[in-house]
Amino acid sequence: MFCSNCGKQLPDGAKFCSSCGQPVIIPNIPNVKESEPVMEPEPVAEPEPVMEPEPVAEPEPVRAPEPVRAPEPVRAPEPVRAPEPVRAAVDERLFTPAPEPVVPEENHPLGPWAYFGYGLLFSIPVIGFILLIVLSFAGKNVNRKNFARSYWCWALLVLALILIAVVILVTGVLRGVTDNLAAWLSGIGLGWLAGLIS
Repeated sequence: MFCSNCGKQLPDGAKFCSSCGQPVIIPNIPNVKESEPVMEPEPVAEPEPVMEPEPVAEPEPVRAPEPVRAPEPVRAPEPVRAPEPVRAAVDERLFTPAPEPVVPEENHPLGPWAYFGYGLLFSIPVIGFILLIVLSFAGKNVNRKNFARSYWCWALLVLALILIAVVILVTGVLRGVTDNLAAWLSGIGLGWLAGLIS
């Protein structure tokens, strides 16, 4: 016979377990002869309950201590600078010299000394008149032609003024004016000019 509590084999007729002290329970089996030994079933040992292990919390990783930083040095304030002048957007073409225009020979300009020299040549009585005619119609330079032709304009203007003066003197339209002018000219010592007018 075995203890129902701890499973230890007990002597027949024991009322208490010698190991755990639990009272022995004998089952009542009807119709059992006393002469036949009763076979008790072998006690099945109950497996001990398996205790699940408690979950182990993962340890927090050990952090390295933060390095001690030295305080930043105090910087001296930077000197205040005057603001730079604002530069306007400059077009480079303004400062690049333009290429000199190619002037054809017939349009080449005359300098001031050329005008002075031609003026002196044209004032020579006979040679100047011939040069004036030649340079007015011949030659390649347009500026020299135009300068020579401007002398013809002056000649026409002077000729027109002389004709007007002759007509006035001949017709005597302004006879009183010319007499007064002649008297005034005689008074200032220009009697020869006064003789021409009167």
